[in-house]
Amino acid sequence: MWSHFKQEKKAMLSLLFLILLLILSIGNTFLYDGEIRRVSLLFDEGAQVQAPPFAPSLEFPFGTDRKGYDLLHLIIEGAKWTIGASVLITLLRIISGLFIGILIGRMPHKLFKFIESFFDSFTVVPMTMIAYFLLMNVLVFANGTVPDPFYQRVAFEIIILTLLAVPTLAFYMSNEIRLILSEEYVTASRILGGSKKHILRKHVSVHMIPVVMILFMQQFVQVLVILVHLGVLNVFFGGTIVFFQGDVDSVTHEWTGLLGLYYQSIMGHPWIPLVPIIFFTLTIISSNFILVGIERAYEKEKVKFKSLPKNSEFPMETMKNKSKEKRFTFISSKYSKDKPI
Repeated sequence: MWSHFKQEKKAMLSLLFLILLLILSIGNTFLYDGEIRRVSLLFDEGAQVQAPPFAPSLEFPFGTDRKGYDLLHLIIEGAKWTIGASVLITLLRIISGLFIGILIGRMPHKLFKFIESFFDSFTVVPMTMIAYFLLMNVLVFANGTVPDPFYQRVAFEIIILTLLAVPTLAFYMSNEIRLILSEEYVTASRILGGSKKHILRKHVSVHMIPVVMILFMQQFVQVLVILVHLGVLNVFFGGTIVFFQGDVDSVTHEWTGLLGLYYQSIMGHPWIPLVPIIFFTLTIISSNFILVGIERAYEKEKVKFKSLPKNSEFPMETMKNKSKEKRFTFISSKYSKDKPI
């Protein structure tokens, strides 16, 4: 499947784009201790003092915000929190959903359908609304107060955003596993003495890997969208600092927090909110390109598997046919057509 995926140029470029952002962000943490370039005052050619925000220029390719922070540097610093946290939450969702899906797949059919119908009713409620009410009192705190430790706030948000999608993923994966187990080749393997471990390793896992990869990219985009919604509601990843005048600030400078901070500047200084919006949009587009690439590679792999010659799928039958041909050839060579029997 990887050989087919490498042929998808858009998917490969999108993957390199996300990896490059992560490398630059992590490199900024190690090399510059996460510091962000800030210019409070700037002198022009006429020796006149200019105050931020500064428009995009050669010195500031994407401009600065109202506090003088370089927006490009902010984007690089916040990439590891936005992309990294989304990847971690997605991994936890997939692993938890797969593990629970295997467990509930062994339930009786009636009990399975009852529990599935019960959790289906919760899919109508938007995840953003549930996450907002659960996270607001933990992540939002006033300036000067002593909030919960940073790692506890991050861990709590990751756990909440993971658990919100686990029931849906678990039942989806359980249905996929049940569908694979009902296939004829799995039944044949079981009749021939294949153990549960053998069936899981040789049949279920092989067909579930592409499904899991597709689900991973879908869940990654969903986590990004939820973080954006929370950012617009001023619930930023890692914590929101509320000042006396009502202003807010982000603890981690991640992109969704920048969206929540800057969207009100769209009329006066449009480049300020547009920079995180553009990078966030590029991240979602790149994720969709990767998802399409995985789906196409999976379809090509299925076509390749179906196009295999039947003799290669049934070697024992081929050997029997060849042995019959040899016996027939031996008899016909002894009694030729010229000599009567």
